[in-house]
Amino acid sequence: MTGTGRDHTFQEIRPVRALQTPAFELTEIREHQGFAEHDRRLEELAREAAVQAASRSELLLAPLVDSLSEMTLDLGDEFEDLLEDARANVREENHTVARELLEEYLERYPEHQEARYLRAYCLFRLDGEDQEEALRILRPLRDEPLEAGLRDRVGELRRELRRRLTPGEISAYSRTVGNDPRAALTRLETYLELAPEEGTLSCLLALGQARDGDLDKALATAERGAAEADGDKEHVAALARRLRLALLAPAVRPAVDALKRGALYEARAALSGIEPRLRDCVVLGDLDAFIGRLIVRPSEPAVPPLPADRLEDLHSLIAEPDTQQATRLMNAGRLEEAENLLARQMSLVPGFAWLNFLYAVCLLRLGRPDEAAACAETARRDPTITQAEDLLKVIRLQQDAVLINPVVAEYVEIMQSLGGGTSADRLGALRSRLALLERRLPELRRAARTDAGAQALQDLGKEIRDRLTDFGEAMAVSGLFDTYDRVMSTVQGGVRSDQQADRLAGSLDALATEIKAVSRRPGQTAATRERLDELAKIVSARRGELDRVKTSLKVSDLVRRFNRLAEEQTSPYTLLAGTDPHRVRTELAAILEQATRLRRGARSTLEDRDRTLLDDLIGAITRTLR
Repeated sequence: MTGTGRDHTFQEIRPVRALQTPAFELTEIREHQGFAEHDRRLEELAREAAVQAASRSELLLAPLVDSLSEMTLDLGDEFEDLLEDARANVREENHTVARELLEEYLERYPEHQEARYLRAYCLFRLDGEDQEEALRILRPLRDEPLEAGLRDRVGELRRELRRRLTPGEISAYSRTVGNDPRAALTRLETYLELAPEEGTLSCLLALGQARDGDLDKALATAERGAAEADGDKEHVAALARRLRLALLAPAVRPAVDALKRGALYEARAALSGIEPRLRDCVVLGDLDAFIGRLIVRPSEPAVPPLPADRLEDLHSLIAEPDTQQATRLMNAGRLEEAENLLARQMSLVPGFAWLNFLYAVCLLRLGRPDEAAACAETARRDPTITQAEDLLKVIRLQQDAVLINPVVAEYVEIMQSLGGGTSADRLGALRSRLALLERRLPELRRAARTDAGAQALQDLGKEIRDRLTDFGEAMAVSGLFDTYDRVMSTVQGGVRSDQQADRLAGSLDALATEIKAVSRRPGQTAATRERLDELAKIVSARRGELDRVKTSLKVSDLVRRFNRLAEEQTSPYTLLAGTDPHRVRTELAAILEQATRLRRGARSTLEDRDRTLLDDLIGAITRTLR
């Protein structure tokens, strides 16, 4: 008699992945120093200019000549008639004739506003190479006091001329700036004199001048653009702020260095030595006030009550050089050095958004997501830091990973411990660990900060619940296997008696009944049903084997009784020659009856050897009793 010959191993182990945190790559460019967006902006403008040139729509301007005639001075019949003829030709769209009449008129009255406008209009309608000349004629009129109707017409015509000419100027600049940057800048500067409303061109020209090393000229261009532009005004004003900072930064470096060392009076003295042309910068006064606040209240954070743009400028002036150095250190993998540098700046200007952004990146890479999150929240308030939102998402994922992944790792360790097979007791212990793990999940769900974290916990919870169910089934099945092993262990030396066989048969029958009961439970997995079927077949096979063993024991007992009778007789030739032949005959008849009944009733459990023994026994007794 043998056991199952196999381990009771829990079969269904499905992996649960830890929460993965994507790497955050720092691609944001801080351009306070290099003004590196010149090429990028030029590329964008060149594309837009090409599209505009290919799809130019004609704007037909019809001057209200009649409404302008009342503005004409009484200059005498001869010249009044000349202007009237010019108006008439404009109305009839004889623009060449009208232009000639107007040029003759303007030789006598060169400042006449209506005539100048009409001449520019004629050049515009002739649509030749004189479009720029038309814009040049109108340029002084832009700044002169005009009658309302004429002012509107001048503005409308100037806008249409700019719409036509500006894309060509951008294209020309784009073609030339690589080979002859000075010539390209000069041409753009000349055109901008004619069209100072073009804020985008003011930005481009100022960036080009800054890249060429002329920060003073770039600042003048940007400030004029901020004052006169009718488009892209905010952009050019922001550029002017940056240029002022770029000019001021070297001048205030001694004061800032002293400030960082804590030498506040030395810092304030250094500010007084700045050259006069820079002293009217508002940020310089803000820096002086900042130092003064530190002198008066050195233990309090210095957060001046300034508008956001001025506070940003002040922070940049103080911390921008160190943030640039920290960026270089981070790119070189020297994170600890970068963190030390940024931490010192954070103690000085904790509200600087760009500093907070860099510090958050550094802390994240150092594995300190909770500290990084607070800095990223501050950085997110600055809409110009476009990566701040993505950084915060990565940090939140990292925070969730710190909470969730240890639980996932414990789950994986529990499941991996099942790989070599285990007992029902061991399964019970592991099931208890899983139950404790499940009880921790609600708190983790409340702490999760991201959808990915919440989903990971939801998936883990489902896996744990499924495994708890599977463990329950596995424990029941493993318990049945253990019961079988205990039952079979009682007959390791073989079945020696009918009593022993009967006890074993009873135990196997009880186990078979229990297997059937477990098999009827609803919701079982295919693996559980397979293992129960396997065990039921094993028990059935052992029960059949036991029946054959019991039959063999009965045959052996009958043969042994017959042999004992034969040994008791004095004559070796006949069993009935002894002193008590009646008793012998009675016993032989009983053995024969039992053997015959066993031969008929146990055909399916008789081994060939036992069948032969029975046949020989029945034949011998039958011959003896005749």
